[in-house]
Amino acid sequence: MEAKTIVSDVLIIGGGPAGSIAAASLVQKGYSVSVVEKVPFPRFVIGESLLPRCNELLEMNGMLEMVDNHGFTVKRGAAFDMHGVLESYDFSENIGQKFGTSYQVKREEFDDLLLKQAVGFGATLFEETEITAFDPETTTAAAVDKEGNLLTFKAKFALDASGYGRVFPRLLGLDEPSELKVRSAVFTRITGDIRPTDETEGYIYIYVHGNNDAWIWCIPFSDGITSVGVVCTEEYFSSFGLENEAFWDEIINSTVGAKERFANAVKIVPVGKIDGYSANVKSMVGKNYCMAGNATEFLDPVFSSGVTLALESGNQAAILIDKQLKGEAVDWESEYVAYMMTGINVFREFVGAWYDGRLQSIFCVEEKPEKIKRAIASILGGYVWDNNNIFVKNPKSAMAAVISQITPKGL
Repeated sequence: MEAKTIVSDVLIIGGGPAGSIAAASLVQKGYSVSVVEKVPFPRFVIGESLLPRCNELLEMNGMLEMVDNHGFTVKRGAAFDMHGVLESYDFSENIGQKFGTSYQVKREEFDDLLLKQAVGFGATLFEETEITAFDPETTTAAAVDKEGNLLTFKAKFALDASGYGRVFPRLLGLDEPSELKVRSAVFTRITGDIRPTDETEGYIYIYVHGNNDAWIWCIPFSDGITSVGVVCTEEYFSSFGLENEAFWDEIINSTVGAKERFANAVKIVPVGKIDGYSANVKSMVGKNYCMAGNATEFLDPVFSSGVTLALESGNQAAILIDKQLKGEAVDWESEYVAYMMTGINVFREFVGAWYDGRLQSIFCVEEKPEKIKRAIASILGGYVWDNNNIFVKNPKSAMAAVISQITPKGL
């Protein structure tokens, strides 16, 4: 067993999208960056549907060309099948944002690409290394690698981008329950997907099951494989008394649209289940450290916000870390926490409106004002920080106003 000390300007915990984009940004600005990742890459993770805002963030950090050239399925929009009533949104029909498309990605491939790009830019990767302690006073972390060697990381700033590992929330006692109802995801990958050949080809499809009891995601990949998952409360899952695969089969075969689309489906991986994925933290920032991506708050997969929030928070953290290390004043509460919460709150309102039926009531209105449809398309595209969008400044009142304006008797 060997003990070693590693000194760098910035310590980043986690090599997922948030950690990779932050590392890429900072090393290109001339900083030394250590990235500590617990598991070997590539590794499987759900959350495979990106939003156009992701493309913009990747472009800003010199990472988009690599993604463009990989051959991922181009994602041009999102379609919601509500018992045979289809509402689709073309991301290009937004309110003037730069990007109107993104990609459907296998995360094991996408995340590996980003991490390799960050290393190619100059970040130092410590793979299969686990952070076991962190001292925020000295910005020092203890770790152990796969050989059992003890490592000490010393940095001027530390970023926790550990995703579901939630290193700082665990080590510093910052975990907090989410305001969102606890839900589970039951998922697999299939072949035999009967895909649309119209303008919604490549879209993510969302199928509503029952009386809004569950919903199904359908994410098509370029190699013919499709990710298909069922999201519902744990209570609803348990009420069937079925194992994961039997439950998945039951929901698919009793859902309008999904049953027909997956009639020839062949599962190619075991059906998995993730429980209680929504999470929150007491604070995103502290003395010389902050958290990004799922290490802070994970909302819900329905609008594919996970990677967008990860990339946005990693990018914003890197911008502010750069300022601080240059000796410039940074107000982390306003420039980071408040900034991120603006977008999180927009997504949170849309998630809440999806589950309580308000959003479906808007979707089911055939003739909507063009301004409203474009505003929704922008939100679904991940542009949740654009104050020109009616839903961004005050999402709750905007949602209520739109419902009152376009639905019969305002619901």
